[in-house]
Amino acid sequence: MPPGRHGKTHLSICLLLAVLMVSVPSCRKPAPTYRIVAGKEGYTHSISRGETLQSIAERYYGDRSLGEALGEYNGLDPTAALEPGNTLLVPFDQAELDRIRSVQEAQLLYNRGTVLARTGQYEDAVPYLEQAVEASPAHIDAWYNLALAYQRLDRLSEAGDILKRLANSFPSEHTYRYSLGAVLRDREEYKDALEQFKKALEGDPRYAQARYALALTYEDLGKYKQARREWQKYLEMDPDSTWSEEARLHLESLRSR
Repeated sequence: MPPGRHGKTHLSICLLLAVLMVSVPSCRKPAPTYRIVAGKEGYTHSISRGETLQSIAERYYGDRSLGEALGEYNGLDPTAALEPGNTLLVPFDQAELDRIRSVQEAQLLYNRGTVLARTGQYEDAVPYLEQAVEASPAHIDAWYNLALAYQRLDRLSEAGDILKRLANSFPSEHTYRYSLGAVLRDREEYKDALEQFKKALEGDPRYAQARYALALTYEDLGKYKQARREWQKYLEMDPDSTWSEEARLHLESLRSR
């Protein structure tokens, strides 16, 4: 792996190779609400093959029993089959409709920012991701990708703040612990980084990237016995990859220490 600051292996490179930007998903459905309102605004739904009024009501409102009312609202016979390709209006009150539009806007911004980040255009990606989390503060993937982009731009304090919140809010998501550890290691806060990698491995002992990072951090701290142990564990999990070649070089360099 290429050397990083101060001649040390730069885990940021490892991080972005192992934990790439979250894939761009299709636009997510709006969160369900439990009412049909008699307004003229709503969410336009394009009917897919096999859908029914009941399944559409369940998707948007979380309640299949609202299918009949949804059909009546659109002037449809609730017992008739729906024609694929046609559209119907799924009504919401204005506050809910505004929230849905905000979520959709955030998703478009997120998609654009993630594409730019995946092609290494981090400076250009950050404004889109920042706008995405502003439009939809609950968009966890946007927050995570924003943190990774900050990290690649050496904005480590901002990246660390986001990842700490994610790791504390979602303790079972071991990727957040690993990513936070990577940022802390970039900041040369090795003891704190070590704890994050350990927590990631407590949740998933087969998390190879976290094992690799743990071994590197033990080296940073001059704990060569522990580093040798972790390199050996890593090679048991990953004996045949580019990373394993690097692990063997590290292990060999520690033989006399």
